Amino acid sequence: MFTTIKPRPVAGFFVYRHLGLARCNIGYMKRFLPLLIILPLLLWVGCEEEEQEDQQTFTPIIEGRKVYISGFYQDSTLDQMVACYWLDGIRVDLEYGAAEDITVQNGDVYVAGQWFDYTGWNGEACYWINGIRYDLQDGGNPDVEVTGIAVDNGDVYVSGVRSDGSMFGTNACYWKNGVRTDLTGSNIDAMANSIGINNGDVYVTGWRIQNHASIACYWKNGNINNLHGTSYFGDAYDIDFKGDDFYIAGERGAASSDAWNACYWKNGNVNNVSRNSSFGNSWGATAFGIFLDGNDVYLAGYNAIANKFDIGCKWKNGNLHELSGSTANEQQTWLYDIAVANGVKITVGFYYTFIEDENDPLYYDSPIFAIYYRNGQRVNLEESEWQVGEATGVFIE
Repeated sequence: MFTTIKPRPVAGFFVYRHLGLARCNIGYMKRFLPLLIILPLLLWVGCEEEEQEDQQTFTPIIEGRKVYISGFYQDSTLDQMVACYWLDGIRVDLEYGAAEDITVQNGDVYVAGQWFDYTGWNGEACYWINGIRYDLQDGGNPDVEVTGIAVDNGDVYVSGVRSDGSMFGTNACYWKNGVRTDLTGSNIDAMANSIGINNGDVYVTGWRIQNHASIACYWKNGNINNLHGTSYFGDAYDIDFKGDDFYIAGERGAASSDAWNACYWKNGNVNNVSRNSSFGNSWGATAFGIFLDGNDVYLAGYNAIANKFDIGCKWKNGNLHELSGSTANEQQTWLYDIAVANGVKITVGFYYTFIEDENDPLYYDSPIFAIYYRNGQRVNLEESEWQVGEATGVFIE
């Protein structure tokens, strides 16, 4: 007889890692997860008429297109996170772990992330192609994380970070077809957040520590380029291309101030975007995702409002659209990625609700919901009452 143990709230560590509240390694999180005895095999049995009915009632998120969303989830029946992706809202499980990014090329689905076994102690950084897992060089080190994926001419590129063994030492790196290339050595503390290929050149975005300041930067074919000087602090996240031009989403703030601004860099030149909110004074804003649609530049991220929760938002050509502003008094929302097709904007991320009642059983175990917004309307990707999850990336085919 097997026993199911209710997950602990520490399972939300993945959220905190994304939020930047703790730059811990995935191995620590796995040590604190309850041990899974076994995941029940879920069998779906239905008659032919029911199958036909499901097919008839299925509605794509965007007519004539396929929307892929990467992420992970855990509910009260599970003792581990499950790496997965959703195709037009229908979940496809990969294995225990977390999926951090997704792309599709020639009908093949590429997902980057981490897997671990039923104990939660053992696993590796990896990527999946159509559900088949490929482990990365030295990916079994618990201090390795994966952050992004790109495919070019059949070659698979994965960005990430690994620890050099010291308490705060992290080294930016990427893998090509599973073989690692280090971008920094033990003398530079750095992080790689995403990766993109354009005209055969390999771009990796992230941050580095220089003179005790966090500097937004990018690497082109292994050569590092700072996006600002040490009088600012910042971080560079997602990247997109238009012809020979490259655009990077991120954040930047003056070192002399506690405030920071969402921004994007075009060919290294910064463009700040609005954080003026109708819901209160903004402490700062961050842009995680970027997408180019014709001449329009779209960003996804959040706006931190004083005395309220963070508001998930998108920007179009610098203009702010706060998608979760109406819930800012009780819900925290962050949006990690954005894609646009046929005039439809899809943003993905998570939200959770603050629970004030200490007697509420969810007070110390608040659910965290993986979500997407379709033109400003929020949709939960999973509907269970208790869950921990995130939607981490989106691709429209």
